[in-house]
Amino acid sequence: MKHLYILALGGLLSFSAQAQFNQPSAAAKEDVSPRQKVTNVQTNVERETIWTNDISDCATWSFGNGSAEAGQPWTDIDISFECTTEGPSGPYNGWAGGNPVGTPQPALNSTTSDNGFLMIDSDLFGADANYDASWVENSWVQTVDPIDCSAYPYVSLSFQTRYRCWDNGGSDGSEKCFVEISRDGTTWPTLTNAYVTDWMNEGMVDYDGEMVQCRYEVFPDSETGYETDNPSILEFDITEAAGEQGTIWVRFRWVGTWGYSWEIDDVEVYETPENDTRIDNYLSYSNYFQTGLYEYGAWAQSQIPTDLQAGAKVYNVGYADQSGVMMDLDVNGNAYTSNTIDTLGYAANDTLVVSYQPTGLGEQTLNYLLSADAEDENPGNNSATQSFEVTDLQYGRDNGVVTAAFPGDGTDDFIAMPLYDIVNDVTIYGIDVAILDGSEDGTPIRAFLVDMFDDLALTEQYGGELISSAEIDMATGYTNSGEGDIVWYTLALEEPYEAAAGDWIGAAFEHYGGANVQIGEAQYTYDQTAFVYGPFGSGSAYDWYYSNEVPMVRLNLDPSATSTVNVEEVAGMSGFELFPAFPNPANDNTRFQFRLDQSADVTFELRDITGKLVEQRDLGTQPAGYNSFLVETSAFGAGSYTAVLIVNGARTTQKLMVK
Repeated sequence: MKHLYILALGGLLSFSAQAQFNQPSAAAKEDVSPRQKVTNVQTNVERETIWTNDISDCATWSFGNGSAEAGQPWTDIDISFECTTEGPSGPYNGWAGGNPVGTPQPALNSTTSDNGFLMIDSDLFGADANYDASWVENSWVQTVDPIDCSAYPYVSLSFQTRYRCWDNGGSDGSEKCFVEISRDGTTWPTLTNAYVTDWMNEGMVDYDGEMVQCRYEVFPDSETGYETDNPSILEFDITEAAGEQGTIWVRFRWVGTWGYSWEIDDVEVYETPENDTRIDNYLSYSNYFQTGLYEYGAWAQSQIPTDLQAGAKVYNVGYADQSGVMMDLDVNGNAYTSNTIDTLGYAANDTLVVSYQPTGLGEQTLNYLLSADAEDENPGNNSATQSFEVTDLQYGRDNGVVTAAFPGDGTDDFIAMPLYDIVNDVTIYGIDVAILDGSEDGTPIRAFLVDMFDDLALTEQYGGELISSAEIDMATGYTNSGEGDIVWYTLALEEPYEAAAGDWIGAAFEHYGGANVQIGEAQYTYDQTAFVYGPFGSGSAYDWYYSNEVPMVRLNLDPSATSTVNVEEVAGMSGFELFPAFPNPANDNTRFQFRLDQSADVTFELRDITGKLVEQRDLGTQPAGYNSFLVETSAFGAGSYTAVLIVNGARTTQKLMVK
């Protein structure tokens, strides 16, 4: 549980390929990259539909804002929802496609987006209106005609959506997305400048002496950088406001200060099913919230705990209490079962936990299936899938898929550092990093380990440093486009580091600035689990900041790990040269050629993307001059491999692709 109670740092950021960095609320708005939390809930079910609207007719909606309300922070702030078929076009909301500033981004991927959807483009408005930190935007869109729910004692609302949160860059709770209900079309929940803390109470409406909750917060867990899936399907039980009512109206309300955007489509009011449980927006193959154990995209086999467990939050969205709620888990064909929730009440949620073990090296696919005693009326939201890789010689937080470039300005000096649990004693020989195309060859770089239990860790730039690699000039030919298998750049530690069970280690990669160097970032990670150091605060202040995307920096556990260097450098130092393999990519076989200045002992190794040794040849003493040998690649699976030539103990490597 150690990770959950420390590191209460002020700044936070997550970055995109065009990223700038967070500023306090009074400063100009900057770009952050997405964080994935809301999942796409599938509602494949035959249910009693009361009313639907696919936004094909904009006249069925009315639009308003608080600009005419005197004495409010939103006075004169004239921004409204719109009907559109194009995505947001604000200058900082370009996460979805990297299009030039001011051009529409790809639209909401809803079922009927082609015929229109609702959108508030706060990012565009703020940029065009010369943002002022004192303003508040208060805008809404609501149904024109009433909806008759008189025959339905239990009523729910669903819609497809995409949302990205700014929240003043500091997650101060000032940005809200609401669903609101009115029984008469004119009486709505109030909103005052106390909404930050009092919006729930303000959501109570007096109807003939009955106080009714008529406001629902759409994204209660949102923080700076939060982004939903595209689309997410969200469901709300609105029974208190709508059950057995002859007339109701539905409103979507946006409140914020120069945010990003919120898109809405395919709105449905329907009868709440009697029996419906779903897997909610917490799913973790390490059960992180309860164990504090990080999720690893490349999980070293030696570091997998014997008591590994997966966790899933489950929610009762039916009106009847559900008994016998449990979850089955399939891991590569092996079956496991969770604990059982005896009773999950109406609108209640809980977490199910399953103990399991991976099935050896390679990809681990986890299939979750939720069930209860009563037959579920909406089984489409009862399943989910996760996956990760079990490796032998690499330990990585990332999943090997580049989602962003860090930093946005590669000439910045920076340190990128994800954190690692040491579950069992292990020797760390180096640090691997995914360096991106465009980084300049010959740039000085280094890597080092950090003791995260040291009081100076994250309070000083090099606080808690344990051991470092040598500073080296970055070699040619070991960068990544962001597509396909990753070419890992290795920085060997000056001495192997003996890490003990229970240690808590940061794997840090450092660039000194000046020349351009960018590394990959991967999937979303929780707050305070990965960090960067650099000029990323207000006024380019240097400090440690946490990132919600994992820097692609891994621990290398290979005893034969050596720092990646240029072929030319190795040839100059050691009197040999390895030429590019041909053909590459290879189908059945490929040929390697090398040159020796003098006779020498030669060994060849081939390792897969995890670092696993798949072929080793002792070529014996080879004569001076040009030599070659053939490798039968048909024996290997398709993918990326690293070829290593060892001459009198000196090493050089190159990438080999097998089709």
